[in-house]
Amino acid sequence: MEIVESNMMFSCSDKDSFPIEKSDIMNDYDSLKACEFFAMINGKLAMIEAKSSSPQPKNGVEFDDYITGIVQKFVDTLLMFNAIMLDRHEKNYKDGLPDSIKMQDIGKLQYALYLVVHGNKTEWMIPIQDALKRSLRHVLNAWNIPDVNVYALNHEDAQAKGLIRQYLPVDVLEQFKLNGLKGQALLSQVEQWFKDNP
Repeated sequence: MEIVESNMMFSCSDKDSFPIEKSDIMNDYDSLKACEFFAMINGKLAMIEAKSSSPQPKNGVEFDDYITGIVQKFVDTLLMFNAIMLDRHEKNYKDGLPDSIKMQDIGKLQYALYLVVHGNKTEWMIPIQDALKRSLRHVLNAWNIPDVNVYALNHEDAQAKGLIRQYLPVDVLEQFKLNGLKGQALLSQVEQWFKDNP
């Protein structure tokens, strides 16, 4: 499975990953928000959320809203995943999951939460990670998820960890924007760049 999201190319084995955000599951529940995808990584169910930028912590309300939105995606994805695994819905969503995921013992399954932000410097991610851990504290405690399993990474660190295969260089993105590209036109150009630079 390859997903281009927020100027990054995520690549995971189809047998170990599921793109929940764009799945029929989330189309059925428009009140819920979801991460881009989840995947089995290093023995944990990793929930991956990608962003193309982030506000600075000094931006008060904007930063808080940003963190709140990401927390909702992590929480909704965690709840929906477990509801699917426990067959809580009339539709059998579980059949759509890869075998390596649906065969997991959810009573013993460990979770990891990853936010990956394109274009940020490594040091900018520290306050974001700290804010995520604080805002997720009740969820981490309730689900017994160690806070060391909450990560906020930039594109370079995510690539070093093997979460992304490739990222659009920041200077290339800036050039696309200077050329007036935005929205779907920008996304199309980014996707083409990945095809031209495998």
